[in-house]
Amino acid sequence: MKAIVFIISMTLAAAPVLAADREPQINIIFSAENATCTAWTSSAGNKLVRQQYEIWARGFASGYNYATPSRQVKVGVFPSGDDFNQYFDRYCRDHPQQSVVAGAIQLVEQLAAPTAPAKSSPAKKAPAPVPAK
Repeated sequence: MKAIVFIISMTLAAAPVLAADREPQINIIFSAENATCTAWTSSAGNKLVRQQYEIWARGFASGYNYATPSRQVKVGVFPSGDDFNQYFDRYCRDHPQQSVVAGAIQLVEQLAAPTAPAKSSPAKKAPAPVPAK
């Protein structure tokens, strides 16, 4: 009986290890090794990978906007699709030793525009004093 309990216990203890072998591999989508211009150039023709770069760059631009309220990348000026791909194709051709991150910084700096200072509203007149009776 002890042997059966031992075998069942060992089987249950090994179950998570066996299950882990069957789980799908988790892939990190964007990391330092795939942020190089070499990795960008290698992704030519792979729309899904290029979309991941674009999504990352848009998030980067959003973070830039959050951190620098005085200089914003306006809605609608950030390139997308083929325009985005052409920008990074050109950037990586001209700067093959750089990273996509450096290209995104350059792009955001080029697109950022100073925000207009908030207009101050005209001072409201104080209500006229009520005459004493």
